[in-house]
Amino acid sequence: FIQSNLRKMLNLMESLWSIEESSVIYFCNTIFFGATLLTVVFIIILFQQRTLTELSYSQEFINKNHVNVLYSKNWEEEDLPVLLILPGNPGQAGFYLEYMHLLVEECQSNFKACVISHVGHSPALDRTFNVRDQVESKLQFITSKLKPESRLFIIGHSFGAYIALKLLEKGIRIEKVILLFPTFDNMAKMPKAANLYKMLEWQSSIIFVAWLTCMLPQQLKDKMIQFYSSRFSSNIQDHMTSTISELIEPNALRNVFGLAQSELSIIKDPDFKLIRKHKDKIVFYYGMHDLWAPLDCLRRLRQAVPGVNFHIADEEILHAFMFGSCGKVAAKTAEFLTQDTKYDIKNLIPTYEEVAAAAKDDPDYDFCDS
Repeated sequence: FIQSNLRKMLNLMESLWSIEESSVIYFCNTIFFGATLLTVVFIIILFQQRTLTELSYSQEFINKNHVNVLYSKNWEEEDLPVLLILPGNPGQAGFYLEYMHLLVEECQSNFKACVISHVGHSPALDRTFNVRDQVESKLQFITSKLKPESRLFIIGHSFGAYIALKLLEKGIRIEKVILLFPTFDNMAKMPKAANLYKMLEWQSSIIFVAWLTCMLPQQLKDKMIQFYSSRFSSNIQDHMTSTISELIEPNALRNVFGLAQSELSIIKDPDFKLIRKHKDKIVFYYGMHDLWAPLDCLRRLRQAVPGVNFHIADEEILHAFMFGSCGKVAAKTAEFLTQDTKYDIKNLIPTYEEVAAAAKDDPDYDFCDS
């Protein structure tokens, strides 16, 4: 279309003014480039009319490193039990902001809550931190930032479940541990690990693209994030856009990939002895089609720890529940927090046949009937 109209303009100008073709093409290209540039400037100005809500992080200094923490609105209230939410990987606390607020509401503000980012992820730092560094960071936060008499409840999502179990191992006094879509069992053997290995092979290219993206105006970058994120969730809130923007900084991505490599090499066989010791205070929440923590892991857990308290999420709730299922998971978590495991456990554990039936239609892995 452009070439056709350019040729018509060229013929008209040649017939009227006898201008050479090369000069006309140069003139038209200049006009076209200028119009394109003005359009881009106009779009950027338009985007700048609306700025996203900034995350109100509190930056704590833990073990000689800055770490961003999000606190619930009632954090300053005394004598309330503490809900400490440990993220997966990526470990930006902002991903769990909506979940934290909904959870406090579901508990009728009888708890106060906080989400602690992984060190090196938020804020992004120029060195990488491994699994042991993340465990130590959470241990230091509990011992230095929380009152010794605090009633502590821990919620660990994905890799955060591994950290929660390590805190139990180190003797931290915890009243209840809730593990959401937990990844503490041979991560390198999980169905999703193959995809992660491919990403690790391309990490240099991914970080380079992130570096280029950082040069864009923030408002334009936010719009791009919202556009691509809409593929995963129809309603991406401002705080999620800000968090993704924080994630795609080069140093943040280096830490995400570095932690992933550490997880694959360190997280091997679960400590079933530890789980048996504390099974009365641990609740496991598995996904129906979670390829990071498949139901085969649950079968293994149940065989190794008879009587363990576990639940299976609704089919539509994914591993990254923060994108679209915060309300449902918050409501379920509130149930786990308020139930008395000692009395309710028999009614809450599905039979082996129920678990097998739930896994039967999953095409992504073979459920072993052993």
